[in-house]
Amino acid sequence: MTTNNMPLGRRINTLCFLLYCITLIISLHTLWQTSYQSLQISNQQQLERFKRHLDSQLGHYAFIPQLLSAQDVIFNAFQYPNNPSVIDNINKHLQSINNIVTASDTYLLDKHGTTIAASNWQKDTTFIGNNFDFRPYFQDAIQGQRAQYFALGSRSGKRGYYFSYPIKNEQLVIGVIVVKMDLSLIEKDWIGKEQDFLVTDNDGIVFISSRADWLFHSLKPLSEQQVRAINNEKRYLQRPIPSLPPIYGALDKQASLLTLANKRPFSNYYLSLFTVSEDKQWTVRVFAPIVPIIIELLILTLIITLLYLLIYLSLIMVKQQLHRHQEQVRLEAKAKQTLEMTVLERTSALQAEIEERHKAETALRSTQKELIQSAKLAVLGQLSTSISHELNNPLSAIRSYADNAIVYLDRDKLDNVHENLTRITSLTERMAKISAQLKSFARKSDGELQVVALQPVILAAQELLKAQFKSQQVELTLDMPTTFIEVKADAIQLEQIIINLLSNALQSMQGSQQKQIKVRLSYNENEAIIKVLDKGTGIDKNHLAQLFEPFFTTKKTGLGLGLSISQQIINNMQGKLTAQNRQEQGAEFTISLPIYLSLKTVNENSSKEHAQ
Repeated sequence: MTTNNMPLGRRINTLCFLLYCITLIISLHTLWQTSYQSLQISNQQQLERFKRHLDSQLGHYAFIPQLLSAQDVIFNAFQYPNNPSVIDNINKHLQSINNIVTASDTYLLDKHGTTIAASNWQKDTTFIGNNFDFRPYFQDAIQGQRAQYFALGSRSGKRGYYFSYPIKNEQLVIGVIVVKMDLSLIEKDWIGKEQDFLVTDNDGIVFISSRADWLFHSLKPLSEQQVRAINNEKRYLQRPIPSLPPIYGALDKQASLLTLANKRPFSNYYLSLFTVSEDKQWTVRVFAPIVPIIIELLILTLIITLLYLLIYLSLIMVKQQLHRHQEQVRLEAKAKQTLEMTVLERTSALQAEIEERHKAETALRSTQKELIQSAKLAVLGQLSTSISHELNNPLSAIRSYADNAIVYLDRDKLDNVHENLTRITSLTERMAKISAQLKSFARKSDGELQVVALQPVILAAQELLKAQFKSQQVELTLDMPTTFIEVKADAIQLEQIIINLLSNALQSMQGSQQKQIKVRLSYNENEAIIKVLDKGTGIDKNHLAQLFEPFFTTKKTGLGLGLSISQQIINNMQGKLTAQNRQEQGAEFTISLPIYLSLKTVNENSSKEHAQ
């Protein structure tokens, strides 16, 4: 399958992988070149410093033998070789010189290579009497040349670097003066460095190193000829010279990458740099581990991998989001189509349901009005006795006045007839007023809210219940302000609610000694407040939460709809109806209604009326 036929997602994955590989290769190559060059430059500087340090340390001792060879006290050893005092003086002089220059040993050889005086003349390992004619430094010096040489001390077994100079008498070499330096003084300044430093002789044997385990090891395996020559010189006192673990790479190249065979991961790769001494007697090398470069390469690989992984995951997220968006669009289109079909199917059903709901709401309003009307008729039933008494008394009086008027008329007492007829007229007006009040209370409300003054509504309710309050000997007190308080309400429904609250108050005081009810009307900036306070038995605390629930009642014959309907009506007027117990005795019902516009002064002289 060709690339053009590959899916888009697979092509994106392949492209990301190729970009990742290219970026990784270029970045790693660039970092390797930069880091390798930087490592080479820094370690070349370290190598130069180490060589200068080595030359400086060796340079301290290079000319000391020449200076000593010119001293008379040294020359006396050859003029008076059998004089103990002269030899003793030379020993002390060499000891003093050795302490001053901090050399390892300083000693004097005759022309046969035998030590005749030495700075260690008092030690058990003194060189006096020992012959060193096998040492190259003696052989070169006895030929009249300045010489220097590395070897293990034949007496001490310690590493030493030897500086020698001939002692001449008129161009004739009669002896050799030698100064030995301790090489461990050079090593101590380079131990613990990041790099490994080593100095090798012409056979590639390490005689100075910052790593103790490399000392007296050859960089390459030695040939038999090399071993025989080394043993003849006794440079290493016949000790075996093993080779280091195999080193792979160009040791003879000025700067090369070497691999040492060891078991430590990543620590067997080194940058090798070297420089040769001026006399070409030894070579200074530095092995710099490239572990830091490897770590940098690994970190860079990790960073690039994480970066591309992040990019890849971002692409996957974008792809998933596009896929989800496409799926969402498809689902939305499908849902829209389904919805349209459902809407079409439900439209007819909804229309029927709307019609049914309108019918139900109409029936509910009608039922509510019928319930209110039933409650009114129930109140009228409760008031029937007192209303009958109120109507019977005027009727009896009218009958009596009418009978008397006939008698007065027969007797021609017209003044008395006129007086009786006037009284009959007054009684009929009283009965008409009672009838009008009952008719007004009994009529159905149209449910429209109008601006209503609260004082007349309260007075109408009081007038309707006046006979019942009188018959039950209950004192009703009205506490109202001198200004009309106007609200937007249904006057008939509001009058019914007040009558309902007063009737409940009357029933709650059947067993009370103090039968007092107060209606208090007040207002503030926003509300008109009507309170109905009684001194009855109060409300059971357990019933307060259920008081306004439909069909909840504590009466044996009640339906439990009066307070529920009253609260609903007040809510429709944007008001509130609440109840609580009074602290002293009885219950307190409060109607709160939003106040309407301005207030008008009541044309009454008293703000309080009392009814019994």
